[in-house]
Amino acid sequence: MNKGIILIDADDTSITVTWSEIGKPSSSQPTKYTLQYRPATSATDNGIDSGGQLTYQSLSSELTTNTARKRNLTGAGHGFFFRVSATTKSQNRVDKSAMDYMGHAHRRPFTVLTMMEQSQRMPPPVAKIDSSVASPQPNSYVAHVSWQASAEPLLVGYKLQMRESNGTSSWSTVANCLSGTEVRKKNLTSSSGYMFRVRPVLQGETGGSEENLVASVNEGGNVIPYSSASDVVGARSSSKSSSSSSSGSEGLLRLFKRLPDNKLLAKGGMKSVSLSEAFNKVDLVFFYASAHWCGPCRRFTPQLIKFYNDAKAMYAKAPGRTTKIEVVFLSADHDVNGFRSYYASMPWLAVPFDADTREILLSWMKVKGIPQLMCLDGRTGKVYETNGVGRALDLARFSRYIGRDKSSIR
Repeated sequence: MNKGIILIDADDTSITVTWSEIGKPSSSQPTKYTLQYRPATSATDNGIDSGGQLTYQSLSSELTTNTARKRNLTGAGHGFFFRVSATTKSQNRVDKSAMDYMGHAHRRPFTVLTMMEQSQRMPPPVAKIDSSVASPQPNSYVAHVSWQASAEPLLVGYKLQMRESNGTSSWSTVANCLSGTEVRKKNLTSSSGYMFRVRPVLQGETGGSEENLVASVNEGGNVIPYSSASDVVGARSSSKSSSSSSSGSEGLLRLFKRLPDNKLLAKGGMKSVSLSEAFNKVDLVFFYASAHWCGPCRRFTPQLIKFYNDAKAMYAKAPGRTTKIEVVFLSADHDVNGFRSYYASMPWLAVPFDADTREILLSWMKVKGIPQLMCLDGRTGKVYETNGVGRALDLARFSRYIGRDKSSIR
């Protein structure tokens, strides 16, 4: 177990970190975290800043989970240091001292991969619960982990690692050289779940050491880096998330993979709501890809706001005879400040800017230009329109997708 910031993953432009919980969060008032970073100043920089003289840049002061990914990292040959603290009303990133922050669990900067190293990585493995196999230990489960075969000509086997999906567990080796492309891991007990990663083992490997994995996804030498992590397997659902299945929106909810705490932002970022609450009895959901720097987006957003408010007002007057809609904002802004200022003017929901879910959904939508307004079934997640921008924002037209025109009050 480690107390401090731990490296989960890194590629050629981003680093994903996690840390142990700070304070005693509750379901009604979860801890918010302030996360900052800076480039390492030299090869001997150990991250200690007792005088508070080194300049950190703030990533966010509103993180509600103890995992975050920093993108667009370039130009730091010595790596990056991160630090985190609990966000309070009385203290912010300006008036906190260096002593108020938690640093790295190991005093080494985290490094990104080179483009060549990134191109050599295997795809992440696929991990699933295997209910067909009994786990020997009581109250445990079995994970089936599989991966694509490597095409490396000097391939000897595969090295597999795993970590418990919490803020204190580092990566540990499951097997040093597996001959096949799948394995079953038994006796898993954590309610937080586990993630797995894999790399090819090649003939003639030299210079690598697992000690380097506290700061990199590469053991060093001529060793190929590990893949990105698999999705978490075995995490037990909370009572809130399990109750969401009763809302009938299972198909839609599956799209929000990796959403922190299963919560969306609401009221311009002033509050958050659970997925089950957000989509309860919603007929149609619209994914809105947009950004504050985009002129066409700024012209379209007021039209969408009017459509949204009118539809909400109609539903409030006659909920049994009117289509219930919801809009989810997926920001294409370049930074969190742009996201915040733009979203503050919007009346609907949003995926947090720092959440991987935002980029996952933008990629799933195949966004090539903005604004883009995708219309989906509020229960199954079926896509009815990939982009409604440029067409009439007519509730009657959208309502016909679900087999009934409930857009007018009679």
